Amino acid sequence: MDLVCGDLTNDRDTWLIVLLARGYTTTRIAREMNLSRYTVAERISKLLDRFACSNRSQLVAYSYAHKLLDVGIWPPGASDTAG
Repeated sequence: MDLVCGDLTNDRDTWLIVLLARGYTTTRIAREMNLSRYTVAERISKLLDRFACSNRSQLVAYSYAHKLLDVGIWPPGASDTAG
């Protein structure tokens, strides 16, 4: 699937992917985003489906490949997120 991530994600989804790239667990992401861990898990599942990724690592790699995440900085981030 050749989709451009930035056109298909909102700021919260982008921030969720940034937190995944940082290695955060579902529980920690939920705490950072003030959501329930079930909502975070559901959001991740929908992102995996949307981008045809089979796991979180593949979603992060896909996001880097399509320039949703900034390359060459640590910790991971995206220029269009407010986190």
